[in-house]
Amino acid sequence: MLRRALVFALLVSSLAAAQGFDAWEEKYQFDCNGPFEHFSPADVREHEGFRYEHTGGTVKVRRLTPKAGKRVTLGALAGIKDLEPETKAMLETFLAAFEKADVDAIVIGGDTSSEPEGLEAILGFLVGATKRPLLVIAGNMERGAALNYAIAKLRKAGAAHLLNLDIVRRYDGDGVDLASIGGYHDKAYLHLTGGCVYSDKDLEVLERAAVAADDPVVLLSHGPPRQRGQKAIDFVPGADNVGDPRLTKLIQKLKIPFGLHGHILEAGGAGVDLEGRPLPQKKPHPTLFVDQGSANPLIWRLNDGSSAYGLAALFTVEGKKASYEILRGKKPAPKEP
Repeated sequence: MLRRALVFALLVSSLAAAQGFDAWEEKYQFDCNGPFEHFSPADVREHEGFRYEHTGGTVKVRRLTPKAGKRVTLGALAGIKDLEPETKAMLETFLAAFEKADVDAIVIGGDTSSEPEGLEAILGFLVGATKRPLLVIAGNMERGAALNYAIAKLRKAGAAHLLNLDIVRRYDGDGVDLASIGGYHDKAYLHLTGGCVYSDKDLEVLERAAVAADDPVVLLSHGPPRQRGQKAIDFVPGADNVGDPRLTKLIQKLKIPFGLHGHILEAGGAGVDLEGRPLPQKKPHPTLFVDQGSANPLIWRLNDGSSAYGLAALFTVEGKKASYEILRGKKPAPKEP
């Protein structure tokens, strides 16, 4: 059995190496989470100031003109949901802030849209609006196959900076690595049949991707780890702490210091340690888990009592510490009668 598995892995590797990353995308087009396997030689592409080196389960990304120092900043979005004029304007505001911060990549942390047309429209808009690497995972709203199709279609049209981190499990950046898992842990919260529920096997693959990292790790998942208390990023009023305890155990086992998790809308705009204790913005922390909140401008009541009209975040890693800054959309002006 072991020999047969080894032969199969070698055949997959040979096929991918022969056809490049396009073959990898095609092979796993219906999967919510791909394997952490690799092919060689690497499929190397350059696009708008960045170099992308694909080897299957890992993509290594570098600026063609490196920045001074090892400070890495990620722009974080989630819960976009639609491309109504108000949402588009909000995204443009956040993208301008990301540009000003010279982010190294932009994370799209799930719940982009439940409709195939919506996925193509939103991702197409983002592709045209920025040259930065765009790192996308599924949430509990998307169908995995529909998201994969939308990404692959745009990549074939030339969007080399659009990266599917459901089927690429490790983003190897210059100063930070992201280990990713797509979908959600609880089937009851899927919006559509065919949505993504990750399994114990997927978590084992996530562990392998995190162990392979050669820089501080940011765990990228739509849902948060299980935490404690009402200020945690997995707290939902009336339901208590709803994060995945398996993620918590994995983080503890591997000593993963950082995470981005955009699912719990009520907890949006918060940064905490693994226990769920709040951490202040714009200060470095040895452990930091952030809920970037929903980028959609529809009003949402947050756990701290404030109202959100669209949220995003800047997540900065420097050395072994990270900091965050929440970007808040402005309250819309009342419409004239």
